[in-house]
Amino acid sequence: MTSTPTPPPAGWYRAPDGSSATWWWDGGQWTQPQPQQQPGRQAGTHSLARLATATQVLLVVCGVLSIITIGIETFGIGAVNSYLDGHGVAVDMLTVYDQSRLVLTILSGVSLLATGVLWVIWQYRAAKQVAGLTRRSAGWHAGSWFVPVVSLWFPYQDISDLWRVGGRVRPPWQVTWWVLWLVSSGVTQISSRIYLAAEELEQLRNAMWVSILGESLLLAATPLAWLIVRGITQGILERSSVPARMLAV
Repeated sequence: MTSTPTPPPAGWYRAPDGSSATWWWDGGQWTQPQPQQQPGRQAGTHSLARLATATQVLLVVCGVLSIITIGIETFGIGAVNSYLDGHGVAVDMLTVYDQSRLVLTILSGVSLLATGVLWVIWQYRAAKQVAGLTRRSAGWHAGSWFVPVVSLWFPYQDISDLWRVGGRVRPPWQVTWWVLWLVSSGVTQISSRIYLAAEELEQLRNAMWVSILGESLLLAATPLAWLIVRGITQGILERSSVPARMLAV
């Protein structure tokens, strides 16, 4: 009669693949340490968490400014309609619109720029935490946003990789976020060109309508972007905390 060998107790042992690495045996299966478990990575995860929080805050600010912009453009359309109908008060309304739009354009531009910079830094740091596990380097994760043509799909693939490496399934709405972002950027540029070239109030009103469309698309993309930053960051942080849970067994 053959007895079944008793497995060793939970602990760190020489890797079963014959390498010199040390793996964790939980009594039933082996777990290979991840790159994040190496000394010095903990500070990186804290920095990543702070960057993610700051990026999420700025995304909320961008969303609020989009709502305000939609309101201002709607007000402007009403002012143009009133002027074309012969109402004298419309002149004052158009003055208020011009002043408000100028201030809002500056605020929106600054917030979008700040959000974009933080997003790129956050994505770079996230890719650094999982170096070697994504199809592109951390440098490409940041740089692909600025390369013409390549920026149309490389960032989308890079975000997909970060979901996967974080141990999470890419959400089905990620493609919706990406399409909304691309289309809103294009529509906003068209609106600016119409606005700058406008010589008649009807053309100015068309620019306002296009601006409302662009801001609405951007507003729809904002909460999805917020969820992407949160989900990927949580996945990477959970991945990096595996050794602590193991040692607590």
